[in-house]
Amino acid sequence: MPDKQKFSIPDAIWAPLSAGALMLVAGLVGLAAHQPLLFPSLGPTAFLQSETPDQDSARPYNTVVGHLIGLLAGFVAVWVFGATNAPSVLATHELTAPRVWASVLAIILTLLGGLLLRASHPPAAATTLLASLGGFPPTLRSILTVMSGVLLVTLCGEVLRRMRLKQKESE
Repeated sequence: MPDKQKFSIPDAIWAPLSAGALMLVAGLVGLAAHQPLLFPSLGPTAFLQSETPDQDSARPYNTVVGHLIGLLAGFVAVWVFGATNAPSVLATHELTAPRVWASVLAIILTLLGGLLLRASHPPAAATTLLASLGGFPPTLRSILTVMSGVLLVTLCGEVLRRMRLKQKESE
């Protein structure tokens, strides 16, 4: 009896399509919920889950905890430097000193928190900058919105990540 040849999707096809699918899910659910569940730092998260599913930074723990650390670090930094009332750089296209200092502290805190909690997730650096630069105001609503988008991409991404890892194991 001849050996069955296993079908394998090349990385050059799998990674872009799965990352795109994750963005589509976040975008469609966001449209339906009338919430901005699709934001810039989810792109690099989908990238990691799709292109490098075997890396620790692509795991659900790293993804969820990393983004949460980044978001909270950004909010703490905004508070420390009194940037809460400073205009959002993303809206005005003008950088202010409080936003610069908040961004510096936010990155430091995000990296420190990720290392201490073993939750390194490089896309969290984008989340912390979105918070420190005023893209996400320091509110409970922002936390719920951002983490909803993160959880959605994490859950769907984990399904795709496990599928890819299983396929790679069988090769």
